[in-house]
Amino acid sequence: VMIKPTKAVNILLLLIAFIMLPGAKGYAQSSESARIVLLETMPVPVVLEHSKWFISELEALGYQVGKNLDLVLLQANGDKSRAIHLLKETVEKKRPDVVVTNATLATQAAVQVLNGTRIPVVFMTVSDPVGAGIIQKIGDPTKTNITGRVHMIERETRINLVMRLIGNSSEKPVRVGFIHSSYPSAVGDIKGLQSAAAYRNDIVFVPFQILYKKVPEGLPEMLREVAKGIERFDDKIDFWWEPSGPLGELPEYTQLLLEESEKPIIMGTTDHAVRLGALLHLTPSIEGSGREVARIADSIIKGHDPGKIPPLPPADFDMGVNLTTAVKHGIVIPPDLLKLAGENCYH
Repeated sequence: VMIKPTKAVNILLLLIAFIMLPGAKGYAQSSESARIVLLETMPVPVVLEHSKWFISELEALGYQVGKNLDLVLLQANGDKSRAIHLLKETVEKKRPDVVVTNATLATQAAVQVLNGTRIPVVFMTVSDPVGAGIIQKIGDPTKTNITGRVHMIERETRINLVMRLIGNSSEKPVRVGFIHSSYPSAVGDIKGLQSAAAYRNDIVFVPFQILYKKVPEGLPEMLREVAKGIERFDDKIDFWWEPSGPLGELPEYTQLLLEESEKPIIMGTTDHAVRLGALLHLTPSIEGSGREVARIADSIIKGHDPGKIPPLPPADFDMGVNLTTAVKHGIVIPPDLLKLAGENCYH
């Protein structure tokens, strides 16, 4: 007996056939367990903290490793070639739903490996994704497989804040020393700051670049080069400004500036730098950024196109102030800034 298919059955058969076509695969994966690859550039505090909050938010969203989540953690140890090798090997074994990259080097590696694929890349802890060649413009959907959260407060905002604190007590232009490595985000940072300062007559940045070495094994050599930069520029600057990137985010860098120079650190890279003695830091919230990236990954797993999600700075920011440093150098912190810093006012 031949049963004549109903219209509904025919539609169902057509949908099944469409899903099975090689070109019909979208960004979402239809499996019980989501597969996320988390590629970290190196085990420095800012990277590890971002990963911690990313994983915490995944758990809050209902993902459980071993049940409905296959989470693969890859550590590049500051080596781009290693990042490329690890990611290629992992993707070839089993296609992930999303690759989350933590910091610039890992993101550049993922862009290179996954270019032309439909495997989504969501980045975090990247301060200059445009200068690093990751995206074309902050705030614009990429129309590719890439999106993320930018680890940056507008440089004009930070300069304005600094000048509000020291503008009345310093001769113009204020000379700000900036010792940085050749790591992409640090290079992008100084270029952005110099570009923002070019339209002003009250501040000038004095850069000194050293060659980036893999962290942690390359840190002692980089710190020796930083010490040379301090000696060379200490009498030519009024303040120090810490750079983005793995060198500037390490407490050893801050400690060296404090020990080898009498000039204050006007802008620290991290909250820990302010605890040590830097006057100020204003940075995107690590917790907020990590959680936002987890929510982006979740939305992509559920079918959203990463190319339509604009890469933006996170909504929340952190601020810290060292009151002892302010008093020592005669800098008055306005009440509104103290209120913004909240509990992050240190002595």
